[in-house]
Amino acid sequence: MSELARDLAWERPAAALLLQAERGAAVVGHATPLELDRELAELAAALATGGAREPRFAYQAAAKSDTAAQLSRLAEGLDAIGDPASLLYAARARELALERRLCESVGTAAFFALARQRYPRRDRFDAEADQVAQAWLAPHARDADDTASAERASLSDAPSEPERTSVSDDASDPASLVSRMRAELGARRLPVVVKVEARMSALAATGNGVVYVCVGRQLTSSDVERTVLHELDGHVAPRHRADSMSLGIFRVGTAFGGDDQEGRALVCEDRGGFLTRPRRTELGRRHVASRMVEAQASFVDVARQLMDVGAAPADAARIAARAVRGGGLAREVAYLPAYLRVKHALASSPRDEQLLAAGRIAVDALAVLTPMLSPGVAFAYRA
Repeated sequence: MSELARDLAWERPAAALLLQAERGAAVVGHATPLELDRELAELAAALATGGAREPRFAYQAAAKSDTAAQLSRLAEGLDAIGDPASLLYAARARELALERRLCESVGTAAFFALARQRYPRRDRFDAEADQVAQAWLAPHARDADDTASAERASLSDAPSEPERTSVSDDASDPASLVSRMRAELGARRLPVVVKVEARMSALAATGNGVVYVCVGRQLTSSDVERTVLHELDGHVAPRHRADSMSLGIFRVGTAFGGDDQEGRALVCEDRGGFLTRPRRTELGRRHVASRMVEAQASFVDVARQLMDVGAAPADAARIAARAVRGGGLAREVAYLPAYLRVKHALASSPRDEQLLAAGRIAVDALAVLTPMLSPGVAFAYRA
């Protein structure tokens, strides 16, 4: 055994424990309300008539276990090793312990404080994201975009036609989200299945070996193509690449790696020309809603604020519900800061994308991982 392999002898067992723990820490799944669609319809109807009320969400919490305590003990052992790599794994162990506690406490008074620990303000990009969200929601920004769109349309002699729409889960329509997702996964030969999931507020979500697509949403062709790009380039492909990496941290992710992967997925959207006015408006509304929940605003207050910045009642109900789910998850406070953080990192060092695109890797972890993945380290366990 090489000196290098001896130095990292703890890595394989630690990664195995973290991967096992991750399977039981599906926060979004546990925090998504049961019978979400029916409750959203009632909430939207109430908002439309001025009779807003707080949601009556029910959840299925994870069974109580000692997983979080085991992860905390693992983190202490990794701390004792004391090198930068072990500290990286220790941080992920603590994050997973926190996520497990979130799964076990959905719908309880304890959930909100745990969520704020999981989604804290990390750096200067949080304040910058607040400014970006406000700019994207400003009436003058929307007016400017409308003017630009009109000017572009006037350059063409042919009148612009409205985009084709399709229902998200219509498997008989080759242009639907479920069909396009399956077609693109097949074209890329990615070993991932597509499943339709009724209990979703997002258009799609990626899990271990699966992409979930929502039910019954009317989508434009741009919505479909953007979502396919977001899920495949932003989430599915990095998971697939992580399986070929020698270090388990790529498969299990670093602390805040899931957040920064969402940021990189938005960078992919930006490159593809999909951060259009409607998309920026949606992201700005989600950010504002989550910031309000972070400050302990109620669903009704959040929904009314969203309607004040132009959201229809159905959209206001959907976005507000997404922010308050579980008891105040508000995970979208991480999306715009992560987008700005990743964009800044790649502008400074384009080569960093090789690591960010190889798993759920946080920008903060790059300084530790880059020297570990010199040729000698990258293949230390393949002999």
